Amino acid sequence: METKRSGRPRWLLVTAGLAVLAGVLRRWQLATAFEGELRLPIPLAPASMALGCTLVIAGAAFGLLANVQRVVKPPRGDRRRDRWNRALSAPGDLIGLGVMVLAAFLMLLAAPLLFREGWSMWQAFRLSVAPTGNNGVLLMAAGATALAGCGGVLAVARACYRGEGHGKGAIVLPALHGCLWLMELYRGHAADPVLWDYVPMLLAVVGGMLLYMDWGGLSSGRPRPRRTLWLAGMTAVFTAVALAGSWQWGEGLLLVAQLVLAFVVLNRLPVNLEHPTWAARVSIPEPEGRWPGPESGAEPETDARPTQTPQTQPSNGKPQERDRQEEATYE
Repeated sequence: METKRSGRPRWLLVTAGLAVLAGVLRRWQLATAFEGELRLPIPLAPASMALGCTLVIAGAAFGLLANVQRVVKPPRGDRRRDRWNRALSAPGDLIGLGVMVLAAFLMLLAAPLLFREGWSMWQAFRLSVAPTGNNGVLLMAAGATALAGCGGVLAVARACYRGEGHGKGAIVLPALHGCLWLMELYRGHAADPVLWDYVPMLLAVVGGMLLYMDWGGLSSGRPRPRRTLWLAGMTAVFTAVALAGSWQWGEGLLLVAQLVLAFVVLNRLPVNLEHPTWAARVSIPEPEGRWPGPESGAEPETDARPTQTPQTQPSNGKPQERDRQEEATYE
């Protein structure tokens, strides 16, 4: 007998536990793994070793969960693509809609904070005698793209609530913001090779950017739902580590929004992979007799068969082989 139990609780519980553990270890590292006025790192500090091992264990644990994640075979034809468009949909879910709107609102609040910080850097850069520091242009651009990311998340939330395809381009807007945020982090901290305290933040931004791109890949290109789940789990853990460190208010709001969206993926995707939303609405494929013949009106069944044979014969060749190859990739 086929079980109806979903793998969603496993993903949520394992991710939440590893994220909390990684955040606690990060606080321990900041308290004990650095010394002196310059806060130089202590080689082979227990906290640093424990945090690194936890991140490796998280990657392995999410890999095992992704490997055992059940994915039902999608239907053939156009419904196959429509199914992946709805892989993260939750029709009529007001709570899920509110959570995604909350994430978009956090990104909206972060935009003016980033722009104001970048503008102050630009003013200091103009007044400096030897302008060689950060001019704040990338930070202002990150604030502007945060507004676009907010609009993209709202568009995706609306489509998911209505049970529609979540769109091929809307969720890529937060990924574009992540690209500029990543360049700003490297621009502002790459000259400090001693502390490398920005590395957890760097990993969190990279994880979120890849997660948004894989989210968009569910409706365009070749979807990889198991990889999307793995990226969502690792993004949540990296984001928890970054939140346990030091950050500005704009960065903190963006990290919280990213953490919320990662858990949205972990909450919706396993259920839709095992018990997809199209299963209750997609009926049995239409019979071959419904295809239009050369003449309208009722005709004997024996007369319709010769006209249907040339139309249905090509579908027994390469298209079926292509469908079997696509099913193999999803499994």
